[in-house]
Amino acid sequence: MTTPANDSTSYGPGPRPVGEPSFPRAQQERATRGAAHRTTHKTRVGGGFNPSLNLTVNEKVAMPHSVGQPGTPGAQQVGGGKVPGSDFMSNEDIRAYCEHYRKRARNLATEMAMDADHLEAVLRTIPDPAGALGGSRARARRVTRWLKKASAAQKAQQKYFASLYGTFEREFESNLRSIKARQQQKPARTFGWR
Repeated sequence: MTTPANDSTSYGPGPRPVGEPSFPRAQQERATRGAAHRTTHKTRVGGGFNPSLNLTVNEKVAMPHSVGQPGTPGAQQVGGGKVPGSDFMSNEDIRAYCEHYRKRARNLATEMAMDADHLEAVLRTIPDPAGALGGSRARARRVTRWLKKASAAQKAQQKYFASLYGTFEREFESNLRSIKARQQQKPARTFGWR
């Protein structure tokens, strides 16, 4: 066994560095001998604490070769999939168009708001370089602020599509009534052989 004067890990009477155990060397040696068994046991059984952070990003991209090929995912969206009512030929078309995008914006707004809360909760658990959690909360808020703004924009979008249809009905109500009246005045043609 080496003497403390020759030992490179001896720190003398002053304070020890952070993480260095303060118990006698004999206890350290006994602890390290038994540590291999404990570590193997933890690894084999699945115990132990593993504070890792994993972020996964999935993005679906429609490839150009899928355009027009039936049965391929994305063929309808890229190669001519239509939004309901995008012809704008009737009152019902405009209503279907507005309703389609309003529902889509509502779902996106809800999903983005939940994702922002989840991301902020995950980022709060990562300490800053100094080891303080207070700084990580502020950093998490700064990062998720943009996702929250995107969620608020989707909420505004659903409101705008509802307003679009309401304004359309208000501005063109008289025209719609006259068209409906003309359609009702036309007598139904009956089929006759002569």
